[in-house]
Amino acid sequence: MTWKKERDLLMAQTMAFVQSVAGKTADADRKLETRLPSVSPVQPPTVERPADIRPVARLSPISHVSPISHGDLRDEIGRRVAAFRARQQIFHRDRDEYCNAMMAKVRAATEPAVKGRDNPPPKR
Repeated sequence: MTWKKERDLLMAQTMAFVQSVAGKTADADRKLETRLPSVSPVQPPTVERPADIRPVARLSPISHVSPISHGDLRDEIGRRVAAFRARQQIFHRDRDEYCNAMMAKVRAATEPAVKGRDNPPPKR
């Protein structure tokens, strides 16, 4: 059985389950199908980027239409590399701060257990 047949079978089972739970009729199904957008198997659907995830600094694209001297191109590449390095330093600093905070929590939680193990109660 191909994956498309399995998918269609799963969709039919799901719709039958939904109808049994909700008590909807076949007419409601037809209305639902007419409201759903059709998906072309040739062209994949486009997925938009969430609005809350945006790059910090947007660099302008390098123009291939106008003639650019090698010096200008080198300067543009240098600016992009510098921006990338600055962003990576921010990531490293944030990661180190998070690691240090988590290690401090772990040490604080395990410190009483270590002290208890190092100082056993006196034998009687």
